[in-house]
Amino acid sequence: MYLYTMAEFMRIESVTETKGAVEVNFANGMTIKFEDCWLRDHCRCVSCYHADTYQRAQHILDIPEAKIADVAFTETQLVVTWDDNHKSTYEADFLIQFNYETYKEGQSLKPVLWHGGSVAEKIARIHVDKFLETKEAAEEVFQSLLDYGVALIEGVEPNIEATEQVCKALGGVQHTIFGGMWEFTTKADHADTAYTNLPLAVHNDSTYFTESTGLQILHCIEHFGGVGGETVLVDGFYGATRLKAESPEDFNFLTEFELEAEYIEEGHHHKCAAPVITVDKSTKDIKQIRFNVYDRAPMAFEDGEECRNYYRALRSLAKYYQDPRNQWQFKLKPGLVMVMDNFRVLHGRTGFSGKRVLCGSYVARSDWLDRARALRLIQ
Repeated sequence: MYLYTMAEFMRIESVTETKGAVEVNFANGMTIKFEDCWLRDHCRCVSCYHADTYQRAQHILDIPEAKIADVAFTETQLVVTWDDNHKSTYEADFLIQFNYETYKEGQSLKPVLWHGGSVAEKIARIHVDKFLETKEAAEEVFQSLLDYGVALIEGVEPNIEATEQVCKALGGVQHTIFGGMWEFTTKADHADTAYTNLPLAVHNDSTYFTESTGLQILHCIEHFGGVGGETVLVDGFYGATRLKAESPEDFNFLTEFELEAEYIEEGHHHKCAAPVITVDKSTKDIKQIRFNVYDRAPMAFEDGEECRNYYRALRSLAKYYQDPRNQWQFKLKPGLVMVMDNFRVLHGRTGFSGKRVLCGSYVARSDWLDRARALRLIQ
């Protein structure tokens, strides 16, 4: 049996011009219809496109609303001549990317849901030297973040400077009201429960920011004279998926109702209203969790039903996150840096005694996904 190569699958077999559009049939059986306005906008000639910067050369208002005058093709190219005598050439391997179903599938991340401590055997656990010096180790770390939302980096010197090196390699330090790199103990430098020795229920950080922080990096650089302080992680996507299956009414409410969160301290008042669960409108995939029982702002409700729905839905979701069977609990020790996706993974801790010092930072989501795309782990 003859096997097609990848290039042969992309081969153009036939082209059909319809009113205001062109249908392209590929060797893999795929047929894609391109509207004339899309084709003219995506012309890759030197007057329409700067190939060196990957940017269009014309403003959208300057792109002529021309009609297709003629269509020709080879196995590797589609050629369109317009009624203003402009000619556009499109490579087959460029056009085949824009089948809507496969395009959306390629754009979406594909998280591997988990619950409980068994995920510890699956996530990347990489020595810092390998992570900083080799592409292969960096790929392992970022793939682990894409798959599970967590990665661990070992052998890091227990100080803020060494931790900062890791943060920069993950995409760069994100500056917030807490600073760039931060260090915290039980000294109340900010109006936040994290700056105590109390237990913290699992939550997402920065729900009060319009743009939530992306990755969170934590490194326990010192803990003596006491016990406790175990880190607790939960896959927020797993809990939301369970809620969707078992309480769809509550799931739908949390995807539509904009819960207000806020942070107040001297000189600062952050506030944001957004759904607890964000889903992709076309694929219905879960994109983000904003769950934090501490940062919820006082709210007014449209009526009693909305108020009761709010409390019922939040409690329904919280049960999955507080269930010990869904939690992974472990001890952060000097030298071990935890990296987690704040859009997905909830974190908390048990209460502790003694002196415990943590350092870390955030990395903006745009920046860490930029690194993952540069490593060709996602489109």
